[in-house]
Amino acid sequence: MISDIDNLRKIPDSKPVRIFVPLIDKAERYRASCVLQQSTPPKFNLLFKPGVLPAELINTKETCLINIDMGGPNVSLEAKIRNIVSDQSLEMTLVKTINHEQMREFFRVDAKAKVISSSFHPEFYDTPKDPWSIEGKTLDISGSGVLALFNTAPPRDKQVRLSIMLPNKDLEVINVLAHHVRIQQIGDDQYEVAYHFDDISSEDRDKIIGCCLVIQRKLLRLKVQVKN
Repeated sequence: MISDIDNLRKIPDSKPVRIFVPLIDKAERYRASCVLQQSTPPKFNLLFKPGVLPAELINTKETCLINIDMGGPNVSLEAKIRNIVSDQSLEMTLVKTINHEQMREFFRVDAKAKVISSSFHPEFYDTPKDPWSIEGKTLDISGSGVLALFNTAPPRDKQVRLSIMLPNKDLEVINVLAHHVRIQQIGDDQYEVAYHFDDISSEDRDKIIGCCLVIQRKLLRLKVQVKN
């Protein structure tokens, strides 16, 4: 916990952050921008613009996730809501910090979604290669990469474009640049490919994280139902 508090202290006061707030009777999390105001660790405050925070809909029994851009690898906080002061302010208590190395495991969930891997050839290539595109499905997804299944082996290009249809209610499509970490044939006409994201916008990463949190919440509910 001491290292977590140290990480909290390193965040500049009045730092703009993004929060994923659990809502009552909803799997989706509400995403909003706010400002982190330092207090006495592990306590801190979050300040919102008027009309942004749906205070009456917040589920205070579950933790929030706060994503912070520190100018390098993102840092995330898991925190409890101590008090809803108003529709512009939350009093929070840190549960733990999640660093860049932990992010893939923390946000990775089993999820089936349409994915298209296609060629990426910068204009400065002397000899343009023939474009290619293959469609597959994700096996799991995280804020830093995906594990996907294809019926044909993708070319072993150093970098590819990925178009991923997120398994959320809006079926949003995000586009990223990525490289393969491994390509493995697991059966006849079945190739498992692990991709790591090289270039992804903060907004698209937030969308993936929000989608993962929804899936995690559904899986947790399923476990509770099975146990009962």
